Amino acid sequence: MHRLVEFLQQSDFAAVIFTKQGLPGTFRLDDAKIDNPNAADVVMAFRWNDSKNQFGTPGMIDADWQRAAGEGTHATLSRFDMHNTLVAAGPDFHRGQTDDLPTGNVDLAPTILHMLGIKTAQGMDGRILSEALVGTDRVPPGRKTETKTMESRKDFPAGTWRQSLQISRVGSTIYLDEGNGAFAPNAGAKQ
Repeated sequence: MHRLVEFLQQSDFAAVIFTKQGLPGTFRLDDAKIDNPNAADVVMAFRWNDSKNQFGTPGMIDADWQRAAGEGTHATLSRFDMHNTLVAAGPDFHRGQTDDLPTGNVDLAPTILHMLGIKTAQGMDGRILSEALVGTDRVPPGRKTETKTMESRKDFPAGTWRQSLQISRVGSTIYLDEGNGAFAPNAGAKQ
């Protein structure tokens, strides 16, 4: 596992690396709320950049060099992949509202169960999107966004691996905003 992580840290395609053990230069699986008894020991997201594809859409994956337009990927932790659009309509939702609070797929089940009046036996990872629901405050008390950026690095004889991860929190719900990483060779070092 150590050799695999060090290989990824010195590669030209890895962006953010999570490990169960929290190895040097990585984030712990728990930092992304993906730690569980069945989780992999190492999880990696691909490196990305702001370049545009042939259609003018920004957010290129550095591993896209062998992929033709329209072929899928497992995505990245870029803001382009992490910030998508959810459209909800119906009698339970405010009309014409834009919700600027962070949200995610993890919020769908708690919101739908709340709308149906179904109580869950245990807590869920997501939150009820109460700011979007009729009959609730548009900005619920205490629903502010806290954002932090985590950084991690590891020095090698040939250079330094650095990665960062921006996380937002609304209440107790964590959202991954974006993350990236890269190996920077020392001046004159050979890889």
